[in-house]
Amino acid sequence: MRYVSVALLISLMLPAAQASNTAPSRSFTTDWLCDNGRVLRFNAHPRRPEGDAQLTYIGSRVAVTPVAAASGTRYESKDGKVIWHSKGDEGELTFDPLLAEPITCRLKPAGRTDTKPQSKK
Repeated sequence: MRYVSVALLISLMLPAAQASNTAPSRSFTTDWLCDNGRVLRFNAHPRRPEGDAQLTYIGSRVAVTPVAAASGTRYESKDGKVIWHSKGDEGELTFDPLLAEPITCRLKPAGRTDTKPQSKK
């Protein structure tokens, strides 16, 4: 009986098991609000940074791969026309021919998924 109570006490003191980082409910997609009001959606697995990522902008989805960068993270398409370079909560998108020049995008706050402004009542 004593061993059972000690085992029970130890099990209660241990932290609860945490969900796996690769759980199906886990989202690897981040939304970024660009200066022109459009949304950039970036999808990459955080535990596999060497793998391909998907970047979607104005309905165009492009596969990008990580490349060396002096700071932040940088992803490029195979043809070099799409470049995503992020540093923390801000990044710069080059998307030829959709954008005439690079545009700045900022990480959208968590919990807000809509892109339309809220109507005031």
